[in-house]
Amino acid sequence: MSARSALISDVVTYNARVWLAGLAATLLVPLSFAALAVDLLTGTADDPDGLARRVLRMSATLEAKLDVHGDLTDVRVTEQA
Repeated sequence: MSARSALISDVVTYNARVWLAGLAATLLVPLSFAALAVDLLTGTADDPDGLARRVLRMSATLEAKLDVHGDLTDVRVTEQA
């Protein structure tokens, strides 16, 4: 692959990842507030496996998988057991 083709591929991949990250954020912001409201209303706000905490973990996992900046960063997401 030529340098020009690699650059085009990198830019297209980056833009696709940024677009997906924006779409995810658009969906996850209201979802996280709704999950918080459910947890507060049902009394499960202190539960580590409550709906809001699961949404936050899912969001972190999705962000790590999207890895918008790819090889430019080295970020690892770990979960505490």
